Amino acid sequence: MTKQRTPPQATEPLVGELERIGPDGRDAVVVGVEAPGFDDLPAREKRFLYCMTRAAIAGNGIAFQQSHRDADDIARLLEACFMHADGLDPAVRDALHEYLKLVWIHHGPYHHHTHAKFTPPRLTHAMLAVAAQHASSRGASFPLRAGESVDALLARLHRSIFDLGYEPVQTNQSSGVDVVATSAVNYYDPGVTKADVDALPEWRERVNVRFAVRDGRVVPEVFRIGGVFGPELETVSHFVRLALPHAENDEQRAAIRSLLEFYATGDERHFREHMIHWLQSGARVDYLNGFIESYLDPRGVIGQFEGNASFRAGGGTLERIAENAPYFEAKMPWPDAYRRSDVSRPVALMVNVVVETGDAGPVSPAAYNLPNYNDIRRDHGSKNVILYNIENTRTEGVEQAVVNEFFLPEYRDAVLSLSHPLTRPLKVFLHEVIGHGSGRPDPALGAMDPRARLGRVYSSLEEARADLVALYHIGDPKLSEIGAYDAGMRDLVVETAFVSYLQGWMARMDRVEGHEVREAHDRGHHTILMWLVRGGERKRDYGVEVIKVDGDYFVRVTDTDRAHEGVGELLLRLQVIKSTGDADAAHRIFDDFGTRLDPAWKANIAARREKLKLPKLKAFVFPRLSPVVRGDEIVDVKIAYDEDLTAQQLRFRRLEHSRSLEAD
Repeated sequence: MTKQRTPPQATEPLVGELERIGPDGRDAVVVGVEAPGFDDLPAREKRFLYCMTRAAIAGNGIAFQQSHRDADDIARLLEACFMHADGLDPAVRDALHEYLKLVWIHHGPYHHHTHAKFTPPRLTHAMLAVAAQHASSRGASFPLRAGESVDALLARLHRSIFDLGYEPVQTNQSSGVDVVATSAVNYYDPGVTKADVDALPEWRERVNVRFAVRDGRVVPEVFRIGGVFGPELETVSHFVRLALPHAENDEQRAAIRSLLEFYATGDERHFREHMIHWLQSGARVDYLNGFIESYLDPRGVIGQFEGNASFRAGGGTLERIAENAPYFEAKMPWPDAYRRSDVSRPVALMVNVVVETGDAGPVSPAAYNLPNYNDIRRDHGSKNVILYNIENTRTEGVEQAVVNEFFLPEYRDAVLSLSHPLTRPLKVFLHEVIGHGSGRPDPALGAMDPRARLGRVYSSLEEARADLVALYHIGDPKLSEIGAYDAGMRDLVVETAFVSYLQGWMARMDRVEGHEVREAHDRGHHTILMWLVRGGERKRDYGVEVIKVDGDYFVRVTDTDRAHEGVGELLLRLQVIKSTGDADAAHRIFDDFGTRLDPAWKANIAARREKLKLPKLKAFVFPRLSPVVRGDEIVDVKIAYDEDLTAQQLRFRRLEHSRSLEAD
């Protein structure tokens, strides 16, 4: 059942843990996030953030449509029932609401991290039919096709909602299968195969296209105004255009103009131009908007919509790491041929976000490193953004419970005292600033992007490579030189970093459906753990083992030097694979080390987490921005922390096609 915090007094902000969702509150914990410093921003910057917030909200519905061909209709059906639930049996209403919140969090019936299908925890088909008829009698509007009845709508969506075996995997990157034909993500019509896509070479590397079946032929359809997602992109563009007069500098204005051209034409060249200007803008108030990350595409190419708006929140160690990027690149364990020799200071920012939608929220990353185009990274660098207020959120008692349950006693004090304030931020900084921006392709690849060569494992490889860079460098003396930690703490920092990374992944294994790891970050984590435990391809002792104590499994690091050696060898291997585009070697490593969970480990972790009732996922509720309007002009923007997940998602739906400044 859903566990929700007692409604606060009117003056109490809705921040921190708000509610837990699912049986015993284990499916998700919802956290209200603050954006300290917003009230101190100049009015121009607030206006910019408001406009880009509305642009992000306008695109949120795109993520439902991309998730699965039925996901948006499922969400709209549930919303219509919930909005007209007065007088409905409370048990039916609560079951409906519980599933609706999970659909909002995941943008459909597939888990954000695992890409595996989930079904309602308590809602039955009979309950949904009762709720729909109840809502229909009260004038609810449903997502009906021409001539379709409410009963026919329920029948059409029945298998997508209730049948766990029907299209069970959203994004399938398993070996030995047609990854396109066996994936339910709505980038491809049912019946489209990977061979069909490969037969369209001028389209197969586009980030903003889906592949439809029309009159028996596979036809590419472009995301643009007048095309796929046209109405949504018109509203997104409206608010992006409103933000233009409030942009901070010429580069940001150029970025916005290129983005508008991209949405108007669908020509990806404009998005590439946009990313270059965005990278170089150096603005204090910033945003993401577009089809960016490709984790949902089984081929690792097509981008999912995401939007955010953010403002600077300081720097410190992050900036000093960025200043030393050439130093860290020079110390990478790979050949000079794949080493960047022209490393300039990467853009590294700490920000507070005020909204995240689509692929970015309610489930949020800790940070991001963009652009994803490898040639732009090579020629122009990358922007590394740490989401400070997301990273700083904490849920009541969860961290202490996890450490006490899943870490060996000798590690617990160090993990509790060092992980949050020191080792985790350092790993994130090194992962984003140094990891993703490091290395270069083999000149023999020419203009070919390694992403295209590596296909289904590219995202997993890149996430693992960036994690390995962080683990490889976290004990480097340069970090104590720049004041990240005292030199005398070095050995403890390194041990804590390795233990918290490896045991931290093991403690989350229960979120994987079955025993096949599919999500890119998870596959990266598992590859590193199993490489170190099994001794890599050469079966060496890397000083890492999984031991059993009183029936429970734990990670123990017996020798951090050997663990560092193992990390270096895998890092070298992955960089050579990426630089040369060696798809066979990439598939072999991730299929051998990163794909299968040990059933005994998984069962043990799941039982221990269930005993503690630990949530599997964290989702966020963001501040509500509302404009102060005089005539047609925004003169100020107010920030409030007065929404829970339900209020926020219903507001997003109300606003997604609205262009009114007063609609808040």
